[in-house]
Amino acid sequence: MTSHNNFFALFDLPVVFDIDKDALKKSLLALQKIHHPDQAQSAPTQMASLINHAYDSLYHDDKRAAHLLELAGVQCDLNASINDWDFLDEMMEFRMALDGLDSQDELTELLRAINNQKSGYNTAFNNSYQAKDWQNAEVNAQKIQFLEKLAIDVQHKLTDSLSTNGDDDDLYV
Repeated sequence: MTSHNNFFALFDLPVVFDIDKDALKKSLLALQKIHHPDQAQSAPTQMASLINHAYDSLYHDDKRAAHLLELAGVQCDLNASINDWDFLDEMMEFRMALDGLDSQDELTELLRAINNQKSGYNTAFNNSYQAKDWQNAEVNAQKIQFLEKLAIDVQHKLTDSLSTNGDDDDLYV
């Protein structure tokens, strides 16, 4: 398997779920320096694109989980339906809370709760992956992706609330 297929090899990282994101960032910067279109002679744009895609895949928990499953030969569809009704009920509660919240403090607390939930599924994925329990690993990867998307929605609403709250006093210091 080439480093073009194995993003961990491209960044010279161990093939594990819990990665060192500082090491990932350092490798990204080194690769970008080597393969910058102004520096490289052959296929610089393709390599730069691959590096950015690989970084994005390893940086985000859901994409990293999917990549690990792909490397293990597991055909994984993270967009398949989740049949865990308790999980779906919790996600519906999170979504309804998001729709009803406007204050930065409340949104920050919701984001913290979502990230705590995601952390639990990260651990569950890692345990399933290490045990080669592919079915549970895939289900946990789907849940991570669901929570990742929900966290992004909360972050967008937080950003929107910061930009529209009219508190621009910091601009005039």
